[in-house]
Parts: sequence; structure tokens; C-alpha cells
Amino acid sequence: MQQLEYTRMAEFEKSFWWHKGKLFLVRNLIEMYNPGRNLPLEILEIGCGTGEITQSLMEYGNVKGVDISEEAINFCLERNIENVVLGDINNLDISQDKEKYDFILALDVLEHIQDDLETMRRAHFMLKKGGHFIVNVPAHKFLWSEHDEALHHRRRYHSVEIKQKLKDSGFEIVKYSYFVTTAFFPIFLIRTITTLFKRNAYPKTSYIALPSFLNNFAIKVMDIEAKLLTKMKLPIGTTITVVAKKI
Repeated sequence: MQQLEYTRMAEFEKSFWWHKGKLFLVRNLIEMYNPGRNLPLEILEIGCGTGEITQSLMEYGNVKGVDISEEAINFCLERNIENVVLGDINNLDISQDKEKYDFILALDVLEHIQDDLETMRRAHFMLKKGGHFIVNVPAHKFLWSEHDEALHHRRRYHSVEIKQKLKDSGFEIVKYSYFVTTAFFPIFLIRTITTLFKRNAYPKTSYIALPSFLNNFAIKVMDIEAKLLTKMKLPIGTTITVVAKKI
């Protein structure tokens, strides 16, 4: 991503409804698949960005972040998140990390990686047997917009594609659902209009700062969605969430 986008991410992820919703989701899934509250956990976040989720999960145990962006790692260090590594997960030496982690997270990351299958295979190698790989990817190819271009996405996923790639990498799919369901139609409308009528020479993300009362309402809705997702499959959304288990 561009430097400007990392700066915007650092600002937005502290309180923006979409980022808060992702955090609710991850915490709920970790607690769902660690029902005995076996702590401390070993957690790896691939593509940790500016570190909001990395930092928030430290109560569960040891959390390590990896990111390809020097700007992102600098944001983490500024927040006193020290267990972070600069590098491409597909090129790092992971020989010492075999079956080390209880959870590996790839949250809105795989769409940035050319060889996403290699990333999945490496996650499988690093997970303990019975460990879980939590994946979020952007859904629906028809939602492609300048938002994706600004974030340097290589693809949006079809549900069949992401599930099959995880299976081909040795995982068992234990949970699959769409996410960001409530906001799907407004987002679809905004991105369609932007694509048709307001294309920019320099693509920008579609972050829209909401009034605080509306943002707070959206945060509550996302909290509800995250809880529902642990109990059922949500029928539609802008994101696909998959939990894959190493067997």
C-alpha cells in the first residue's frame, strides 16, 4: 500500500466500525476455538499492518507480527509492539517455526500476495496439529473498485476458490461465512457509483468518516454480526471468513 494508506489505516483502525468489527470477529473466533482457555497461546499475524490487532491479542499470549512494509513495522514499533518482523512471509526462513503456533491470522492479506497458496502451505507448516488458520479475504469479484486498486489487491475471492485453496494446502475447513453483511448493499451501491462515475487518476480507498453516533451504531451492529457468525453462516457480505484446521 501507499504510505498515505498506512497513515489513514493507523488513524481509522482505532475507532472505525469496519476495523472494530474485524477485531470483534477475531477475538470471538479465538475464544470459540480455544474453549478451554488454554493460555498462553502462540499467535502469528501475517500482514500485521499498523498493529492494532497484534497489540489487542497480547492478552491471549505471545503474538508475533509480520509485514512486508517498513512503514507498517515502524507504526508498530512506535506503539511499543516489539515482536514484529519486516519481510515477505513467503521468503522468510520459517524452519525454526515448525508446528509452533496455535493460531495464525491472515486478515485481509492473502489478496495482496501473488502466490497465496504458498502462504497457506507455510501457515500449515507453522501451525501445531489441531491449530487454526483464521482467514479474512474480500468477497465477490463484482465488488472490484478503486478501493481494491488503492490497497494493491491482486484479487477478490469467490467462496469456492478460497476454500479449495485451503483444502489443497492440507487444511480442513471448520468454519465458513460471509461477514460485513449489514453494510453489504450500501457498500455495493457506493462502489458501483464510484466505479461508473467518479474514477480518480490516483485510486483512493473508500473509507468514509461517519458521524460519531452512526459510527458507534455500526460498531454495535458489527459486534452482533461477529457473535452471530460463531453460531451460523451469514448469507452475504463484503468479506469471506474461513477458519481452517491443521489435522
